[in-house]
Amino acid sequence: MNARGSLGLGLIGCGGFGEFCLDAFSQMAEVHVAAVADTFAGAAERLGATFGVPAETDPMALIAREEVNLVHVATPPSSHHELVMASIAAGKHVLCEKPLATRLADADEMLAAAEKAALVLPVNFVLRYNPVTDAVKAVIDSGALGKVLGGRLTNCAGDSKLGPGHWFWDKPVSGGIFVEHGVHFFDLYTHWLGAGEVIDAHTETRENSPQEDRVMCTLRFESGAVANHYHGFDQVLLLDRTDHRLVCELGDIRVDGWIPLSLSIDAVVDDEAEAALRAACPRAEVEVTETYEGEAAQPIGRGVRRHVSRRIRLDCTPRPDKQSVYGASVRALLADQIAYIRDRSHPRRIAESNGRAALALATRAVELAAAKE
Repeated sequence: MNARGSLGLGLIGCGGFGEFCLDAFSQMAEVHVAAVADTFAGAAERLGATFGVPAETDPMALIAREEVNLVHVATPPSSHHELVMASIAAGKHVLCEKPLATRLADADEMLAAAEKAALVLPVNFVLRYNPVTDAVKAVIDSGALGKVLGGRLTNCAGDSKLGPGHWFWDKPVSGGIFVEHGVHFFDLYTHWLGAGEVIDAHTETRENSPQEDRVMCTLRFESGAVANHYHGFDQVLLLDRTDHRLVCELGDIRVDGWIPLSLSIDAVVDDEAEAALRAACPRAEVEVTETYEGEAAQPIGRGVRRHVSRRIRLDCTPRPDKQSVYGASVRALLADQIAYIRDRSHPRRIAESNGRAALALATRAVELAAAKE
């Protein structure tokens, strides 16, 4: 911690995402970049020069630096356990990229060590710090659309930069798509719908290749909703896209973007429900597409008589630029953690348990899919 009271942050993993995060963090008063490390000397030296900080080729040397108070681990998943355990042993807080680990046993060991040392160890689940995510949660909690009955995540990720030798395809290193990538969405749907369980899972390999590039699973949540997740790393990068559809008793919620940028709602409402939707989605555009009177205004759905007066289309795009939204989310997550470090009564959006819960769902999906092979 420097004289101004900001925490010194050390980055391990000087790839493109690590650099993106450092650029975001460098704009914060609560933290300052103290050092970087990567086993590839060129990557470490380049990023160190960019930010004017020491560059190490041995991650353990960065962890040992006195000026580093918080270690950001942005390396392939199989290395997380060793780097996190070393950081905690050195008395450093840790921000870990997803997943927390590739095995639950390793995750439990890491979390136990962090708790014993009174250090933070959150996973960088940036989707919890997003205005569209917040709006969807507010809509669901308002009850304006009734219960959420079902959901569908379609994640069509580009693989243009993931050649056959990339570590992403090496399951002992990455954990596979459910573990390396799916944890983001397992956590997001838990945030929206409550605790869940994986009830089915399946994987597919690429034609004439051992690469597992498509995975699917179905989850049932304590709210009663059932959701299907499709994760495919099977697109040219130009077509990288993600969308969500939540089917409710009185309408649909649709969300666009891996980093959510917009949502739309098609629903039947009365005055109170429309007011609740507008409150949940500030600055949204609302269009009345149909109006109802008499018997038509009292339809029966799921055995219950409803009272509605119109059908509306709501569109909300709080901030259209992906990079600025992404950067703001990364900063908000770290600021949340630093606030907790300084005041343990501060309620965090993401705590250590979230990383473990998402990994448990991913691990279960892997087990169910493997049982079919």
